[in-house]
Amino acid sequence: MGSTASEEGDVYSYGILVLEMFSGKKPTDKIFEDRLTLYNFVKDALPKRHAQITDPTLLSRGMEETQTTNIEIDEQTEIQAEAESSNNRNLSLTSISKEKDCLISVFKIGVACSAESPKDRMSMRDVAKELHLIRSTFLGVRIYG
Repeated sequence: MGSTASEEGDVYSYGILVLEMFSGKKPTDKIFEDRLTLYNFVKDALPKRHAQITDPTLLSRGMEETQTTNIEIDEQTEIQAEAESSNNRNLSLTSISKEKDCLISVFKIGVACSAESPKDRMSMRDVAKELHLIRSTFLGVRIYG
């Protein structure tokens, strides 16, 4: 916002960069005129409309085709588990649910880093911890350290 360089300013820039990379939108895009900002665009859409704000090139084929809400994915996963249908279909829904959770978590980090007030921003130490947790969740591995 025009002041001297600071860690809080770097955190803000990192948050905006994350929002840009995962939404595929720039803060200067035409849709961000008047009062709408990239920050508000993402914040207002989470968590229910995550598929609408995510860059389509990042979505798996299953998420692109269904673009279902969190509740619908959770319901589908439960129905599939109860029906004990084919393992491939069950794994597919689990993967979509995992992908959805990870994308939402990454967007939340971007929003937390780009809060208007510097005191409300996430610390980079916490960002690193969250990103490691997201990676572990996405890959299905537990990293100790």
